[in-house]
Amino acid sequence: MNVNSMFSLVDMLVVGCGLYVIYLCMEMKTKGKIRETMLLPRGLKVKNCKDVAEYIRRTWLKQLILGLLALGCGVAGLLQDLAGIVNSVVYLLCLLVFILYAVWYTTYMKKVIRKLW
Repeated sequence: MNVNSMFSLVDMLVVGCGLYVIYLCMEMKTKGKIRETMLLPRGLKVKNCKDVAEYIRRTWLKQLILGLLALGCGVAGLLQDLAGIVNSVVYLLCLLVFILYAVWYTTYMKKVIRKLW
């Protein structure tokens, strides 16, 4: 297994995670249910939430953006690794935006969870 195939494998995992987060966000928004498997920290129970509707209102769009950024970053990585279509500078910028958003998202979610749990 060479280096490009390792990067491709990681990029495929990022694409899969992005798609799963997007699916969970859309399910949360349409059905009003929160799955504890991915979008909540470990050990946090939905039944202990003070206001589930408020949690969904505050977080679904931010989680959707996180999923879309992960999907875009993974696709850009795959295009760079497998086809050489994406310039490495563009890929690194995409990765930087994703990481910065993930850091902001984590601090935002901590504030929301502190308020609603």
